[in-house]
Amino acid sequence: MSEVISNPLISANHIWSIDVLNDQQLELFFSNQIQLISTNQKSVLEKENKKNLLGQVFTPHILAKFMISLFKSDLKTQHKILDPCIGPNTFLSYLDNIDSTIKITGVELDKSLISEDIKGFYAKTNRELILDSFFNLPLSEKFDFIVQNPPYVRQELMMFGENSKSLALKSLSPLSEIIPAKSNLYVYFLLKSIFHLTDNGRMIAVIYDSWLYSDFGKVLKEAFVRFGSIEGIYHFKKNAFPDADVGATVIDFKRVINHKEKNKLIKLYSLKSIDEVASYNSKINSLSKKISVKDFFTYRFNEETIIDFKNGLFKPIEKINSHPIQRGISSIANKYFIQQEKIFEESIPFIKDVTKICSFKIKQEFYYLLALNGNLSEKTKKHLKIVKDEILAESEKFKALKEQIEHNANWYKVQLKKPGNILFNYYLRKNIDFLLNEELHFSSDNFYILNIEDNLLANFAILNSSFTRISILLHSRNQGNGLRKIQLYEFKQIPIIDIHKLSNDTINKLETAGEKLKSVNRFSKEKAKMINEIDEILIDEYNLRSKIQIETIQLNSDINNIFSID
Repeated sequence: MSEVISNPLISANHIWSIDVLNDQQLELFFSNQIQLISTNQKSVLEKENKKNLLGQVFTPHILAKFMISLFKSDLKTQHKILDPCIGPNTFLSYLDNIDSTIKITGVELDKSLISEDIKGFYAKTNRELILDSFFNLPLSEKFDFIVQNPPYVRQELMMFGENSKSLALKSLSPLSEIIPAKSNLYVYFLLKSIFHLTDNGRMIAVIYDSWLYSDFGKVLKEAFVRFGSIEGIYHFKKNAFPDADVGATVIDFKRVINHKEKNKLIKLYSLKSIDEVASYNSKINSLSKKISVKDFFTYRFNEETIIDFKNGLFKPIEKINSHPIQRGISSIANKYFIQQEKIFEESIPFIKDVTKICSFKIKQEFYYLLALNGNLSEKTKKHLKIVKDEILAESEKFKALKEQIEHNANWYKVQLKKPGNILFNYYLRKNIDFLLNEELHFSSDNFYILNIEDNLLANFAILNSSFTRISILLHSRNQGNGLRKIQLYEFKQIPIIDIHKLSNDTINKLETAGEKLKSVNRFSKEKAKMINEIDEILIDEYNLRSKIQIETIQLNSDINNIFSID
């Protein structure tokens, strides 16, 4: 059954070519991929390079057995099974005793891996061993189940020989635009495998978890959703493969041609290591959560937490404010309107550089903002004349400001915003701190301004707890090099502990903790002790409302895990 794929069911960052109409054209594309790992010049690989060039990372038996268990009970007579890269035949060896009417096909490029035992396995009835490239297998060959650990070859190594990408790119035809240049070899394997499946056929594949976060992973996500349904994703955070300290995912994919039959939800299983699959039937099912197909494209897979933010203890941060949360003040041009000392009489104290603020309470760590909105001193008038001339003399910079100068006589005026008693810098590193601004100083636009009227010190403590820090991290975005950012619309919705749900005794403890926190040095070891003290107070309240009891060490671990991905 051919399938028209020109009209996408969902939006995505990668566009599937409208020139690709059906499986026959896909077969033409993939048949050309033989050049990727199989050429007329089949070279003899040096042993020390073979593992890298062929991407050989073999599957541990405990993981292979688990993957087979995901579909073994669904096997029926006349079914067909494929492993497109058998390696030492680990997967299919667990199917040695199945009904002989079920056909087993194994493909392997590296003949040196084929032992006498493997030859004996395929000598049995209704089994076929193909010693060639998987890209030579015609798409007319359909299978009910595919199980695989596809070769992992980084795009930098796909330059020559059996994994030559340069030869492949010449013949990518209309599908070339859907596969990003940085794609690993396993992306090609998985995409091709999808079109070897019968309708409702399933593919169980294990791959490194880089596809969850990378650009080339986006095309895989869209392919999985466009051409079928993901029945489940089993995410192993670390050590899924021997001698490789990386995360991995087992994907349970079903080929579904009728889009009305596709799943609306995807089951996600989060596991620390492959040892947990030994208790598959009992424990793993209890670890699953469901995410919508829509959320699949933006879901932060590794940014998970022990905290249940759907617990009734939490509410959005904007709900604790007496005024709408807003950004601080933008200057006209920092170079000319912000100084480190008070030079002009119109200048006002101004909080700008969060790294200069040593304690949780803002003291005298000021810059000065030339906030002009009335009569000007002679000194200021001279300064503005110089500034105006310099700005207009710039050939490239200040284009918007030049227009203001030309059309608005009061171009230099600054719109002041009501200061808040809590400030938060929305560019994050590991210091995710809410600062107490008791004297209500004005602040720059790299801060969000909060105004809290009730239980200020107790809420101040809650805001600096690990509960709030984790909440912020889960809503922030990685900017690279350990820097994260949280947008204002996202910040307004972060869940924080609702002080009105706490006992009076807890609130009193938090008020005391908030008072102590004011003088704590943000860059000292004392900070961790103080945050831990606040966490202990809040954990007692959280555990009263949660089925899963947590400890402070788990909160710290969650924070470290999120930063470890950046």
